[in-house]
Amino acid sequence: MATTIVGPEFPDLGDERLYPRLSEHKIEKLKKLGDPQLFAPGEVLYDQGVREAPFFVILSGRVQLVDRRPGKDRPIAEVDAGTFIGDIAIFTGEPTISRAIAIEPTEVAAFPRPRLREMVAQWPELGEIVLRTMVARRLWHEEQGHGVLRLIAPRSSRRAFEVRDLLERNLLPVRFYDVDRDPDAGPMLDYLGLTREQTPVLVNVDRVLPNPSAAQVARDLGLRAEVDGQRFDAVVLGGGPAGLAAAVYAGSEGLRTLVAEAWAPGGQAGTSTRIENYLGFPTGISGTELARKATLQARRFDAVLSSFHRAVELADGPEGLLRVDLDDGQHVLARTLVMATGARWRRLHADGVERFTGAGVYHAAMPSDAQRYRDQDVIVVGGGNSAGQAAVFLGARARSVRMVVRGQGLANTMSRYLVDRIEKARSIELMTETEVTAVHGDETVDAVTLRDRRDGSEQRVPAAAVFVMIGADPCTEAARGVLDVDAAGYLLCGQAAADCQSHMRWPLRDRQPHMLETVRPGVFAAGDVRSGATKRVASAVGDGALAVRFVHDVLIA
Repeated sequence: MATTIVGPEFPDLGDERLYPRLSEHKIEKLKKLGDPQLFAPGEVLYDQGVREAPFFVILSGRVQLVDRRPGKDRPIAEVDAGTFIGDIAIFTGEPTISRAIAIEPTEVAAFPRPRLREMVAQWPELGEIVLRTMVARRLWHEEQGHGVLRLIAPRSSRRAFEVRDLLERNLLPVRFYDVDRDPDAGPMLDYLGLTREQTPVLVNVDRVLPNPSAAQVARDLGLRAEVDGQRFDAVVLGGGPAGLAAAVYAGSEGLRTLVAEAWAPGGQAGTSTRIENYLGFPTGISGTELARKATLQARRFDAVLSSFHRAVELADGPEGLLRVDLDDGQHVLARTLVMATGARWRRLHADGVERFTGAGVYHAAMPSDAQRYRDQDVIVVGGGNSAGQAAVFLGARARSVRMVVRGQGLANTMSRYLVDRIEKARSIELMTETEVTAVHGDETVDAVTLRDRRDGSEQRVPAAAVFVMIGADPCTEAARGVLDVDAAGYLLCGQAAADCQSHMRWPLRDRQPHMLETVRPGVFAAGDVRSGATKRVASAVGDGALAVRFVHDVLIA
């Protein structure tokens, strides 16, 4: 039986940011729209870690929120009448991050998730309050460490890195405990009755997953949607900015939409620590924030988002539909398809890289990396905006950041605002016409060898991690043999698709391909996977929105 631990002081019920007080008019209206329910003291309104929890407006009584951990329950907040309970998980269908229990006789108006989304769409004033509050509550929970998953492992564990990356990129709160450095890691393992040899260990509410794979975690947390055999007006492959934009615009137009993402929403942009040249965000926005807002917006319009769900093959389906086979054996049927699969970072060809990938060599700098490598020396390889953002971000905490580029400078490959930041940062050293030839270490990286391309001289420098961002290759494997590509492997569309003379050439005589349409009618390319695309977030978002306009043209034809 779990022990109840009294937590820190609860948040103030007068905090309008977390507990907005609804007017009597709104309460009365919600009471008429919702399903009336009564809960006795001790009854559970919803449990922690469940999906599809209803939305509750508290009409009378009091509810306590509890963070459940293996062997102990920690009350974290209480909510009274005149407001509503839940964080963003109630809206998106993610697992709830706390349990809600009535501590007094409590009357509520309950709304199943589909009805909540419908109400938010039809009542914008309430929708703005609900969404703003839910986002604020999720951030508060994460800051306080409530409802977070706990991952215990050595820093050198590649398996733990994959799990952590999957969770962080899918916006699931996770806290990493290094068994070699974190003083809390040992006692936690002792409490769980586990040893260091059984790590990595993922602690999720009242469940413990020893040595889990990313696939096990995705399955346990329900990241993949169950969509086998279903038909969609628009299937979007890829959840980066282009794919999420397509989902938002398609969903807002009433099209039944599925986004199948191979790993996590946000794409490469989702790993950016700060995007400062995106319209509408004068102080910048992190890739994580952008991905969170975009996925919330897409779900608001009923788009189905499925993570860790890679498309493996495109084929002809019944009734002129396109069949999309997914990597877990499911398939869906699409009236139209948007290829927004983006591109993946290229591998660094240097001795030791394969051995340390995920254990000191990374292709993204996530928020937790700045803390993990505080007061240590790191290397950033690459001269584009993503590399520049990573260098600036890491440079705020790391002892030193060496930025290694093969070219003579950054002016031709990086936005000026980032170049200025790098030049002014005392902790960042720019090393031009230089390349990494080897990565060294025992269990983790401790040094790299750098070669000066001008004279061939080499030097070995200390480094705890290497972040590699050196260009990308298009992700078009699922379209092989179905859609034509240019010499670099990017999808042909528009006039280039019309000019294609291979066996995959455009089949229709009564019209030419739309601007973003590939050689197959009804299949569009958006974002970095498109031949000739501008590699910028705003451009990808524009592609996604424009693709949906052409989707409409095809569907009504």
